[in-house]
Amino acid sequence: MDPADKPVRRPRQKPESETTRKRRLQALAVRLADREHRAATALAILTGALPRARGHVTPLEKIADETRRLEVWRARVERLEALLDRTERKRETRAKIVLGATLLAEAQGDPDDPLMARIMEILDRRIDRPRDRLAIAEMLDLPLASIKAAAPAELPDFDALARAAIAGDEGFVGAARRSGRGRKKGGQAPLP
Repeated sequence: MDPADKPVRRPRQKPESETTRKRRLQALAVRLADREHRAATALAILTGALPRARGHVTPLEKIADETRRLEVWRARVERLEALLDRTERKRETRAKIVLGATLLAEAQGDPDDPLMARIMEILDRRIDRPRDRLAIAEMLDLPLASIKAAAPAELPDFDALARAAIAGDEGFVGAARRSGRGRKKGGQAPLP
């Protein structure tokens, strides 16, 4: 088939009018401004200062194409939000480290302290991975029992089952027939 003979496919949507496009871009600009304000405010609260201005970045006002300007703005807002997330994770991690160090320093002062007994009980109950248990036992210089592996499930004696099947033991074949195993699609049991 000649490419010129192919029917021309029309787009499913009508082309966007200029006023619709302007309204859509304006709504996007409002949403971006709101996201930028919320992220910058939250970051300023966490760090005590706004993020520093980067001098090598082209100002948004100098970007002529409105669509391109909004894309650049969106990327900058997403970068700011990622910076906020990273800062929050850092603060949370630091708080956990300080809390753990404080509790351990208090508990290690007196090994008979009920706080240390409680910490050991919590560690014993909460930490499952052997590698983590070993690291904590070495750090605390205290015995932390290793987790006992669950007993493996009892497996049937496969040799006895195979011998019974080969010998044609009726108990074995009868059990297979009663359970419905080995039946063909029509529902008839296979012949022994």
